[in-house]
Amino acid sequence: MANSQQQPRDIVTALTSAGAAPRRVVELNDGRAMAHWRNEYGQANYERPRHHALSIYTQGGETTTRQVNGKTVSHGFPGAVCLFPAGSQSQWNINGPFEFLHFYFTDQDLQHCMESTWDRDPSCLRLEEQYQVEDGILAQAGQLLTMSDWNSVNQPQAMDHLAHWLILQLASRYGATTLPEPDVQGQFSRRQQQALVHRIDEALGQNLDLATMAGWLSLSPYHFARLFRASFGLAPYQYVQEQRLLRARRLLRHPAAKITAVALECGFGDHSQFSRAFRKRFGVSPSQYRTHGR
Repeated sequence: MANSQQQPRDIVTALTSAGAAPRRVVELNDGRAMAHWRNEYGQANYERPRHHALSIYTQGGETTTRQVNGKTVSHGFPGAVCLFPAGSQSQWNINGPFEFLHFYFTDQDLQHCMESTWDRDPSCLRLEEQYQVEDGILAQAGQLLTMSDWNSVNQPQAMDHLAHWLILQLASRYGATTLPEPDVQGQFSRRQQQALVHRIDEALGQNLDLATMAGWLSLSPYHFARLFRASFGLAPYQYVQEQRLLRARRLLRHPAAKITAVALECGFGDHSQFSRAFRKRFGVSPSQYRTHGR
């Protein structure tokens, strides 16, 4: 994880003290993070964490129990969902191997979601604790995350997109105040679509996250993503990835093009990420295309 101010130290410390080991970790924007954990045996005590955490059991969990005053009050299962609001307390016994995903987010994320999605005072939203409950929608999201390649070049953008969706789901379904599902209909106007195509093309070499693009049109990330897909037929991160690869292919038509320079100009973090994405999209490596693909 990036730095001590952003890390969700409270729950991470409790998990590592209980013997859990992170299999994968992805840093997102503004201190949000996702982690894939594995644990086998131990006791974990979450003592008033300063951040919120969503947990989704992805494998096993039947022998993981929540304890209250030394007594078992619930058992886990594959797909079980837990929501740990900031300031909550819980005790856990782990008596067998299981794997789970954690999504860490903050009050600022909830406040922005309330203001931009529902135009409501964020102080009216308070998340309620949920422990080892059934939620088919969130369980499916956990399985998709488990099966995805966290090292792929567009995965951070995809996870950033998913993070905004998760926050909206938690705010609307697990808050003390009942919130309606946001109503998003229609598409961007032709003028807005043309403006987006131009803005994205200009910014392909930069870190284009969902919140940044939504801010161009003064929309919430949720509304922007729904309208973008309706207008372009792709999620924003998929469209950005496709445009980066198409630009890279154009640049590689020049025999003298440096592959590393092309990767950086098109917004790829390093040579290996660029090569994997290019080969997956076009069937050949960047060097092969530069030499023969024309």
